Amino acid sequence: MAADMQRYIAETMKFSRALNLTAIHDSDEFSRRFIGPSEALCRWIPDCGVLLDVGSGMGVPGIPILIRRPGMHGVLVERRKKRAEYLRHVVRLLKLDAEVHDCDMRDLRGVAADVGVARAVTRPEELLPMMSPSMADKGLVVLPVPDTLAPESLPGWELETVDAIESDGIRQRIHCYRKRGVSRET
Repeated sequence: MAADMQRYIAETMKFSRALNLTAIHDSDEFSRRFIGPSEALCRWIPDCGVLLDVGSGMGVPGIPILIRRPGMHGVLVERRKKRAEYLRHVVRLLKLDAEVHDCDMRDLRGVAADVGVARAVTRPEELLPMMSPSMADKGLVVLPVPDTLAPESLPGWELETVDAIESDGIRQRIHCYRKRGVSRET
């Protein structure tokens, strides 16, 4: 697991400038700023199921979570084609159980994720309606959000957890939303 994480970091550093993945070009700083905070989300991620990562970009938080949770099947959504190709390369290299979709989240079909994550994509009130069709009933979305963002009630979602976590000096506020199940009258 640690070797796979190091390979992921090395590949990201290798392709960073060419694909404009991140402004950080030091592997230790990359690990501190992105890997640790991504791994910290595993507190809410089960050992198996389907993980949806929206706006995967360079692969955070999805790739570190999939490395730490090898029983999860990953669905990485990145609309920028070059970054999606990079993600496919990483998935093949690390032999992760994941698929990469180069599309807008609103165009994703055929997914019923148990857990969803996204980092710095958009505000929850815009993101959750986009994710809703691809989340299983009672699916959980784990979002690192700015400290200034107040939790709010959103239609079709229940705010389950508001928490703060710290990893290697990086503090994150976490909002976890549970998709409300569809009630069926008989």
